[in-house]
Amino acid sequence: MTTKLLNTLGAAATLAGIIATSGVANAASLSYTSSSNYEFTDIIDETLSVQKFDSSLGTLKGVTIQFTGDILGNAGFENRSPTPTQTTVNLSSQFSLQLNNQSLLTFNPEYSSSYQVAKYDGITDYSGTSGKTLSNLTATESATQSFTNTSFLQSFIGNGDIDFLFSAIANSLVTGSGNMRSYIDTYAKASIKVTYDYEEVKSVPEASTTFGIGVVAGLCLLSQRKKILVKVLNS
Repeated sequence: MTTKLLNTLGAAATLAGIIATSGVANAASLSYTSSSNYEFTDIIDETLSVQKFDSSLGTLKGVTIQFTGDILGNAGFENRSPTPTQTTVNLSSQFSLQLNNQSLLTFNPEYSSSYQVAKYDGITDYSGTSGKTLSNLTATESATQSFTNTSFLQSFIGNGDIDFLFSAIANSLVTGSGNMRSYIDTYAKASIKVTYDYEEVKSVPEASTTFGIGVVAGLCLLSQRKKILVKVLNS
């Protein structure tokens, strides 16, 4: 009987151990996004805001920032030279993202294409044999960076929003002959995705609670053993 009791209490202790180790840290992630609409460039220090990390969820371990920039443009040109020429349209804009006066990410999405046009056809209409009109030219680019520095992460913890600043400085250009009429318009928009990587800690049962559960489980196992033994003896 003593051996059975020890075996039963051993099983109970194993159960208690399982319960005690259930309160471990689990890796989790949470993402927020923010975006702007197309605007005429240049854009200087426009705000993109995302929600800060709620520390009640766990311990923030890292932040990943994905920054995307899009440009949209229209262009037109007319070769007024008495000879044919090749014309190149280059749509581009320098994007930058800042936080707390610190530069985080930069890139330069670009669309470029060349066109061969004839000598001046006598009409400045950005069409015909010597001209061309282009609409809805687009380009996009994105960059991603992760941060784990503890002091940097503090900026992301708390209530409310955290404000990023993005800029888009256009440097679009139409090039060709020395006798050319041209125009180009550049619009830009941006978006960010901020992902919080954190450890979500589940509460661990109190030692007394764990032991109590183990004892109850042990007594239940012992009771079942007794019932089986009685049935065997009476059969």
